[in-house]
Amino acid sequence: MRAQTGKFLTTASTITLTMVGALVLTPSAAQAQLDEIVTTAQRREQNVQDVPLAVTAFSPDDIENLQIDEPLDLIQYVPNLYGGNNTGLGTANVYYLRGLGNTESIATFDAPVGTYVDEVYLARQNGNNVGYFDVESIEVLRGPQGTLFGRNTTGGAIITRTRKPSEEAGGFVEVGYGKYDQILGRASVDVPLSDTVLTKISAYYTDNDGFVDNLATGETLNGAETFGIRGDVRLLLGDNLTWDLSADYTEDSGTSILNYSEDGSPFAASGNGDNRVSNTGISTESGEGTLFEQFQQGQGLGNQNEGFSLTSNAKLDVGTGTFNFIASYRSLDQDFLLDFFDGGLGGQQSASGGFVIINEGEHEQISLELKYSNSYFDGALDLISGLYYFNEENTTELIDSFTLFDFPVAPGVVLPELPITLANRTIDNDLDSYAAYAQGDYHVTDQLTLTVGVRWTEEDKEVEYVDNAPASTGFPPADGGLTGDLSDLTTANINALGIATEQKKSLITPRFVLNYDWNDYVSTFVSATNGFKSGGWNARGTTANTILPFFREKVWNYEAGIRSVLLDNTLSFNATAFYTDVSDFQLPTAFDSGGTIIFVTQNFADLENKGIELDVSYQPNEELTLYGSLGIQDAEYKNIAELGLQRQADCLASPTNAGGGQGIVAPDCSIADPTRTPEYSLTVGGAYDFSIANGWKLTPSANVRFVGETFVGTANEQASFEDGYTLVNAGLALTDDDDKWRASLECKNCLDETFTTNFLAGTVYSNNPITWQATLRRNF
Repeated sequence: MRAQTGKFLTTASTITLTMVGALVLTPSAAQAQLDEIVTTAQRREQNVQDVPLAVTAFSPDDIENLQIDEPLDLIQYVPNLYGGNNTGLGTANVYYLRGLGNTESIATFDAPVGTYVDEVYLARQNGNNVGYFDVESIEVLRGPQGTLFGRNTTGGAIITRTRKPSEEAGGFVEVGYGKYDQILGRASVDVPLSDTVLTKISAYYTDNDGFVDNLATGETLNGAETFGIRGDVRLLLGDNLTWDLSADYTEDSGTSILNYSEDGSPFAASGNGDNRVSNTGISTESGEGTLFEQFQQGQGLGNQNEGFSLTSNAKLDVGTGTFNFIASYRSLDQDFLLDFFDGGLGGQQSASGGFVIINEGEHEQISLELKYSNSYFDGALDLISGLYYFNEENTTELIDSFTLFDFPVAPGVVLPELPITLANRTIDNDLDSYAAYAQGDYHVTDQLTLTVGVRWTEEDKEVEYVDNAPASTGFPPADGGLTGDLSDLTTANINALGIATEQKKSLITPRFVLNYDWNDYVSTFVSATNGFKSGGWNARGTTANTILPFFREKVWNYEAGIRSVLLDNTLSFNATAFYTDVSDFQLPTAFDSGGTIIFVTQNFADLENKGIELDVSYQPNEELTLYGSLGIQDAEYKNIAELGLQRQADCLASPTNAGGGQGIVAPDCSIADPTRTPEYSLTVGGAYDFSIANGWKLTPSANVRFVGETFVGTANEQASFEDGYTLVNAGLALTDDDDKWRASLECKNCLDETFTTNFLAGTVYSNNPITWQATLRRNF
């Protein structure tokens, strides 16, 4: 497999170089110029070509033309970004950027690829699949952003800026219909109440039936109904004060329940993606009472997310400087009941499911930030600095149920199925985080700029457990070898075992950059950036002795890059080489141990990754647009921790390799390759505007992404091996000369490719099958 990959890497590089050459040599009858894309990657507005870091930015036209409807669509275009929906949850996205990622959505874990909306951090991964509507720009920052964005951005950040109210009345309405009876509605309207009070209201609604036939209940699964509404107010309180206020409310019921092709199995991604099935016997009908009570009635399968946020951003210009005071409150309520073992992996179609997790969570966060930017010494020094506070409170009621089949309870008496509650607990975890930061760009000469940044962060995390059905009262969860009251899953018992339930740390994360402008069109840079991701607890453990802590993940990232705009501003060519050195890499793992899923998250090893990333865009004339991107990476574990070494030793000492396929120990007892780090990802695409009668234009577009082989299972089980895939998107749009009407027909995964996106205890989760939709939009 390695030799084949190397051969394809050579081919991929050749394709990209050929593509660049073709772009340069393509003749142009009437030359166009690339539009300037504004980025806030350094917490101030800049041309993306002037920013000395690896960033892929999308303008409003890009978002529309590239069919970017949700965050997962970004994966098609960003080098070395890999991901998909989390297991079970259509509202949670798993991102791996340059090999750094996290598959856990429980609140004691943090994601290393941060999600930001209007400069506000979204802490919970279980609600990060935000719907895109009325968006001004999207930026994907690669590499740690530990100075200006702070904790939990060791892999990078996905930054969304929404449109602000306009000084002129206007808006749009869009409707659509698509595969699986999907209906779509989006609308936005600007209503300026006066010269100083501008308002906007935006909303969206989608509904689709899903693509999975449940053979047990006759229902259709993995559909989603989503709704969102946002109100914005911009107050122009004088020449130097602007105050932006926004509030939004969202609902999302998306699921990603285990499914497979009808002629396949849950242990392999194969077959026709248009004919997916499931065997869980739990119905999506809602019964009376709590989710657990519904589960006991064989009902309640599904996921419900409800979010609300308030954001305030006041901008005050004082002299040559600018103050921003940003305050935000966000709440997320999530209730789900999901069967992760397909109603029993033997196809039993059990009404108790196979392995069921019931989750009722309440999550609240508050963030406060004071930011100040100014220039000094006649513009020789640009300085941005700030103070930041973040508070998070989470309460999660969590139940794990495992069903035993053909279980003997007495001589000659066998129960066809017996659901056993492994654990029923309430988890409270809180966080207080304080930070101060500053970054200065010192223009040593007109061409040379030195950037130095530093951030100080102090955070205090706590976790508490309440056992809702303790073993000491006769309830039968597994006791993990404990006896008596110590088997109860409580904070006191966790502490009694020597496990701390508080983590308090402070850390300084610096950044250094040298940037040189060779002329107005070409610049180069080198940088060293530090970042960290918070520690936490292995909260899915079912007994006190399994609630083990894991500690903060630290990273140094080194980059060298070139940014260029060539051929009379028709070609942009950006290249970045990186080396990432991660200490105490956090890795969530899950494996089947004697019919029970064991969840373990630890700092198993350090991680090293190095690679190259290219972004190319070319517009030789008004009609033609071409683009491409290439990511190459080479990741490996090093400095294996004691836990990993002990598992490897146990595996080697066992005649049956027991202990292999666990953690980062592969089934053959070797140390596994890092998960979700394909050695290459290559995207090429383009669009062409054909002029037709009466000022209308017809625009066909297409893009193809090639992704190399990787393991999506942490222990490299063979079933988790994805040998690479090719994903094609295409579209056809009809627009009028005034850009008031737009009709489009678009498909995603047009060739209906099936590939592996997730792996859980032997089961394989596949990508979504082909989808298409037709839309009609009216701008006014």
